[in-house]
Amino acid sequence: MKRLWSSALALIVVATGLSMPVSAQAAVFVDKTYVEGTDTQAFLFNPLTVNQIDITMTPAAEAALRADLRVYQPATIKLTTALGATSTYAVGVHVKGGWGSFRSLDEKAAFKVKVNYSVPGQTIYGVKKFTLNNMVQDASMLHEAVSYRLFRALGVAAPRVGYANVSFNGANFGLHSNIETYDKPMLKRWFPGGTDLLYEGAYGVEVGPDLEVDEGSTTDRSEVTQLRDWNNTLSGKAWFDTIRTKVDLNQMIMNWAVEHYIGHWDGYTRGWPNNYYLHKPTGGLFTMHPWGTDQTWGWDGPLMDDGATMMGRCIQYQPCQDLYLKALAEIQAKVPTLGLVAMVDKIWTNISPSVQLDPRKPYGYWDSENSKNATKTFIDYRFQALVNNNGTRQIGSLSASYAKTGFKVRATVKPKVTRSGDGTVTFSRIQGVGVCEVDPNTGAVLILNSGVCQVAAQTSKTNGFHASMVSTTLNIPKLASRILVPVYPALRFGKSQTISAVTESTGALSVRLKSGRCRVTGKTIRALASSGKCLITLSVAGDANYLKASGVLTINLRK
Repeated sequence: MKRLWSSALALIVVATGLSMPVSAQAAVFVDKTYVEGTDTQAFLFNPLTVNQIDITMTPAAEAALRADLRVYQPATIKLTTALGATSTYAVGVHVKGGWGSFRSLDEKAAFKVKVNYSVPGQTIYGVKKFTLNNMVQDASMLHEAVSYRLFRALGVAAPRVGYANVSFNGANFGLHSNIETYDKPMLKRWFPGGTDLLYEGAYGVEVGPDLEVDEGSTTDRSEVTQLRDWNNTLSGKAWFDTIRTKVDLNQMIMNWAVEHYIGHWDGYTRGWPNNYYLHKPTGGLFTMHPWGTDQTWGWDGPLMDDGATMMGRCIQYQPCQDLYLKALAEIQAKVPTLGLVAMVDKIWTNISPSVQLDPRKPYGYWDSENSKNATKTFIDYRFQALVNNNGTRQIGSLSASYAKTGFKVRATVKPKVTRSGDGTVTFSRIQGVGVCEVDPNTGAVLILNSGVCQVAAQTSKTNGFHASMVSTTLNIPKLASRILVPVYPALRFGKSQTISAVTESTGALSVRLKSGRCRVTGKTIRALASSGKCLITLSVAGDANYLKASGVLTINLRK
């Protein structure tokens, strides 16, 4: 009983502190150990802080929501954080959740909050949408925070996580995880060039046109349809070489490897895909991102198998499988630097008072504490299993870079390659058909046209080192067009000569007299004298690949 009272008192102190005016908050210490980013919303995703979110609806709006829990209804929201209480915002709210996690408003519902539902362009600290998960399938209430941190540490864009006690129309709905929502503001931290497409993969939906569109065209699904067709019809080297033209394969492989490591059986890779996002940055390759990691850190599944279609294609082709094994080795190298067990303890210290007072959680407080302890045990166990699986093969390094300027038609650009390890290096073109050709042995790039030329360099696996693959992009600007003309004999007085030329640009060729006694009609030159010379200016207009160009042709005159 003494323990319960001390935890309750701690929560009262926290809640009182959060309701203090902004001026009084200066003395409140906020542990920012796990805060990532400097954007205005970063502090909301601090897993060591429990904020307060109050949602209010009119009786009519609540009745409409109860009639269809998945449809947004008008509401208001107020946040109370270490910065103090915000003003009240008009927003839209609906109940969220999938199989297993969905709960009604009479239980511990989870919520999606659309901040710009009523006021276009409105944000709260830069946030467009709040995803408030009920954690009913995660008694520890910390799996998401730990899982997504590991993804991010290994270069996979994944949500940041905070916590909030949520009330709905004055009723306490308990502790929720505040999951950073995949949208353009979130993705801009990782892909500053912008987002073209964002798809959400639900239960049983493979990569393809049946994905739900979150960003981008809702009618043009040609690119994901193409991915589906390649995945369904190609395998082995044909799949590997083709899929890399549209997919950041290193990134996807790391996503799959982390899913396996944390035991994310409800994600993309387990044969019946669920809980994933497919993203295409502006001008870039498709990437894959995790979701729904509440039921992780407990399933001792295999570290590698051929589950969902794309991962299966990879594992069934040895060079791609070798890259997956390297990803597992990179996880092994990264995990000890993150202190995940210590992170679990720090989060628990800060959220346990709210866990204890959560009136709607479907498990007891001691179940939560036991789940927290089991998570710590599994983290240590899983790492040792990874070490035993990986063996002693080392992670090599590989980079290949090319000049950024000075491109010329039919010129060859050679790479600068640095590496550690002893595997054979080979090269291939990922993007740029008609733009460039790549020598598979040397990596030399032959420039054909302007555009994007992306080259992959890859080392094979050896007894001592893992395989590696890197890619580099040559952005070839419009090139200078040449004007090639034959040598014309001297032109007799009164005679004519039609000028022809060969140009790289497909633009129109124009001919005009610069000086001399000649007449120019279209592309025909007529001599008006029996001696001297005429200087003729030839110009070609630019096109999509080449700049405009001009030159001077000399025509000698004779009797």
